[in-house]
Amino acid sequence: MMFYEKLKECREQLSLSQEDIAKTLHVTRQAVSKWERGINEPDLETIVRLSDLYGVTIDTLLREDLSVVRKLAVKERSYRKLLIAVAVLGGVVLLMLLSISLQIKS
Repeated sequence: MMFYEKLKECREQLSLSQEDIAKTLHVTRQAVSKWERGINEPDLETIVRLSDLYGVTIDTLLREDLSVVRKLAVKERSYRKLLIAVAVLGGVVLLMLLSISLQIKS
């Protein structure tokens, strides 16, 4: 069973509407609908929240659908690269400010 099918099945087993899920997760009903139709996937944090809400493990949701796992891995790598770039840039700015501050004091 694909990830999106499991999302819908879990929601229906709890007799929840897409609107109920949307309100709980602070997303739109359309977002939930797209997840359940396989058009989009939620981010990793939302998958964790869905697994908690549905009372199933993340493994249960993702096990058979490796395409979603691969997409999440690519997104996470991109996010890490962005964080590293921001940290490096912040360090450079800090060093520049420190250098300017020392020149002013001299």
